[in-house]
Amino acid sequence: MRYLIKMTLVSISVLFIFSNCSPVHESAPADIMYFILIDRFVDGNPENNTGNNPNSYEPYDGSNPEALKKYQGGDLAGITQSLDSLKAMGISMLWISPFIDNSNTDYVGWWPYHGYYPIDFYQVDEHFGTLEDLKKLVTAIHARNMKIIFDMPFNQTAADHPWINDPGKKNWFHMNDQDQPYVITDWQNQEQIEWGELHGLPDLAQERPEVSEYLFEVSKYWIEETGCDGFRLDAVKHIPISFWQEYTTRIKNLAGPEFLLLGEVFWGESWRIEPYQDIGFDYLFDIPGYYAIRNTFNKGAGLDDFSRFYKLNTENLPDISFATLIDNHDVPRFNVDLNQHAWEKQLLALGWLMTAPGLPVIYSGTELGMKGYAVDDVRGESQDYLNRLPYPSTLSEEQLFYKKEFVELTELRNRYPAFHGGDFHEIYKDWSIYAYLRDLGDEHLLVCLNNATTQEFISIPLPEGLEISELHKIYGEAVIRKEARELLLRLPPNTLTAWKYDGDVSADLAKWVAFTDRLSGDYKLLKLFYLDDENKVDHLQIAGDFNNWQPRNYPLTRGGDTLWLDIPLKRGRYVYKFVVNDTIWLADPNASEFSDDPYGGQNSILTISD
Repeated sequence: MRYLIKMTLVSISVLFIFSNCSPVHESAPADIMYFILIDRFVDGNPENNTGNNPNSYEPYDGSNPEALKKYQGGDLAGITQSLDSLKAMGISMLWISPFIDNSNTDYVGWWPYHGYYPIDFYQVDEHFGTLEDLKKLVTAIHARNMKIIFDMPFNQTAADHPWINDPGKKNWFHMNDQDQPYVITDWQNQEQIEWGELHGLPDLAQERPEVSEYLFEVSKYWIEETGCDGFRLDAVKHIPISFWQEYTTRIKNLAGPEFLLLGEVFWGESWRIEPYQDIGFDYLFDIPGYYAIRNTFNKGAGLDDFSRFYKLNTENLPDISFATLIDNHDVPRFNVDLNQHAWEKQLLALGWLMTAPGLPVIYSGTELGMKGYAVDDVRGESQDYLNRLPYPSTLSEEQLFYKKEFVELTELRNRYPAFHGGDFHEIYKDWSIYAYLRDLGDEHLLVCLNNATTQEFISIPLPEGLEISELHKIYGEAVIRKEARELLLRLPPNTLTAWKYDGDVSADLAKWVAFTDRLSGDYKLLKLFYLDDENKVDHLQIAGDFNNWQPRNYPLTRGGDTLWLDIPLKRGRYVYKFVVNDTIWLADPNASEFSDDPYGGQNSILTISD
C-alpha cells in the first residue's frame, strides 16, 4: 500500500540508512529478492480474470488509465510459469503481494487488485487462483532452490468485512468513545498512526489478545499449509511495537530461526526506525536509503552527502539489516523526472544496490526500465496505479537489452561473495565520483562509480593500509592504471566499474576518507541571493533534494544587505529552502516557482537547463 506519508521537506531531515555494520543474515547471504504485484505480472489462467464480479476486470490497453484501478489478470499460475525466467535473471527469492481473499466490491472507485483489503484471511482470492495453485507455486520455487515470501496485511480489513457488523467483533477495531473510527490528522504522531484508519479502512486493534491470537493463527495456517519461507509484514509502523515483539517471537518459535521476517517501516527518517531494530525482524526496508539513492542518482545530489548519511547511520543503527531498493509499488518508479540518460542513471543506481551491503529488492519491471509517473494528487486522488503498469507480455528490443544489462549486475553480485558479505571501505569521493572497497577473506574488490553525465579523469591516491599490485576488471567500461601509490582512471559518464585486485587491506584501514572538492564537468555554479535588510542573519544555509534535505554550508559572501550563495548544481529541477540562523526554514522569495510543503508552507523550485 502507499501511505499518506511524504518525505519531510522542512524541519525533519531525510537520513540515509545503510547496513555496512549490520550482521549479514546467515540464511540468505547472497539473496536477491524480486517483488511481484500478482495482478500486474503474468496472466497464467485467463478463466479467473473476472473473479466473482465481472465489473472487477478491465484490461489496460495503454489508452485507458482508469482501467488500472481494476484487476488486470495476473495470477499465481502466471508466476509459476515464469520461474525459470526469474531464476535465469539471478533472482533467488520472490516476495509476492497479498493473495488473501479481498472484497468483491470496489472501494471509492478502486478494486483491491493489490491485495491489501482482506475480507477472508484464510482464503486465496479467486482472481489469483486457488490454494492448490499457491501450493504448486511454493513447490515449484523450492524445486529451483529459490525462496518465497508472502505479504501479510495485518493492519486493516476491507471496508465491507463481515466483522464490521458482528457485535462479537466490536472491540476488534479501534473506535473512539462515540463508536467512530479514529481519523489521522497528524501523520507524524505515532499514537494516531497506530489507532487511526489508513485510507479509511477499518483499523484492527492488534493490542487486544483475541486479535493478536487470530493473526498468529492465520500466520500459522499459511506456514503449515504451504511451507513458505517467510513473511513481508505490511504497515509495521501502524501497529503497536508490543504486538510485533510478541508476534516475531512466536513465529520464530513456530517456524524456526531461518523463517524470514521482513518489516515495512515506512519512515524517511532514521530516528523513527530505531525503535524497530531489536524486536525480531530479520530485515527492515531501507526507506531512508531509498530517498538518498533517488536524490543522488536521479536528482544529482553530491556523493559527499550520500557518504555522510552512510557513515552517520552505520554508526547510529549498527544492529539493523536492511532490504535495499531504488523503487517499489508505493513510490514513483526510479526513472520519473528523468529524460536524458534515464536508463544509464537507473542502471547506475542498480549497480550501487548490487555492490553495496544489504538485501537488494527489485520491483518487477525495474529490470526493464518500465516507465513510471509522479505520485501526487491529480484530479484529487492518488496516482499509485500509474507506477503499477502490467508487466509486458512481449518485451521490446530495448527492454530485452535493459534486462541483459540488469542480469550482468545480478551475475556480478552472485559471483563475488564480498559484494554481499564483505567489509566496506571508502577510498575516494568527490561531487560525482565514489570509489570503495568490498573485502571478504582473500577476495578484494574495488568499485568506482561516476554519477556525472560527463566523462571524468581522476587520480586516486592509495590510502595508508591499502596495497594493490594487480587489477583485473570484472565489470564495466572504465580504464584504470596504477602508478606508484596512485590509481589513474578514465570514467565514462553514468557508469559503475568493478575490479578484482591482488593486494592487502590492513585491519587499520580507515573506513572513511576526506571529501575531495572537485566538480565534474556537468556542474554549474549558481548564485542565489537572500536580502537581509535588517542585518539579522548570522548564518545562511540551503537544504533541498539536491543535498538530501540536510542544511549545508556553501560559499557565502555579503554585499550590503544581500547575501550571496554559490551552489554547484547539475541540470535538473530542484526543490529547496533557505535555513536562516540554523533554525528558520524559509522559501526563497526570489524563486520563480513554488510548491506546497507538508506543513502548509511552501518550498522553492529551481530549474537549471543547458
